[in-house]
Amino acid sequence: MRISRLQIISAAVLLIVALSAASRAQDQKLPSQEERTKAINFVRAINTAEVRYYAGTANGANDGHGRFASWPELYSSGLVKEQQVSRGPEVIPGYHLDLLASPDGKSFMVALHDTRDGDGLFSVFSDQSGIIFLGAPPL
Repeated sequence: MRISRLQIISAAVLLIVALSAASRAQDQKLPSQEERTKAINFVRAINTAEVRYYAGTANGANDGHGRFASWPELYSSGLVKEQQVSRGPEVIPGYHLDLLASPDGKSFMVALHDTRDGDGLFSVFSDQSGIIFLGAPPL
């Protein structure tokens, strides 16, 4: 069996493409462990602030609103002031916040997304259950 030049060239091109894809996968800009921890802790702080906004800041307190808050309401309430974040959608440098409260105020959804360029994006999600989920696109 004889191998033609076309077959050799095709195999070489496929090998180069495969090596290039593997190299790109290794060069992804993943956030450092410190950045990931900061993002997770911020979402945890939002969960806590939402519960305090809903029920009140202390046992037996009457400052609860009986509903979950949107981001502008939560930010204005001062319940996240110790987090040193901005009011805008990029609350932490390099991260975009989406915080949605249902129209009846009985539920909320929060998502914090890494906004850096590249395929190594990282996101943190949660809702009124308090469970925090981590996500990243597949390689």
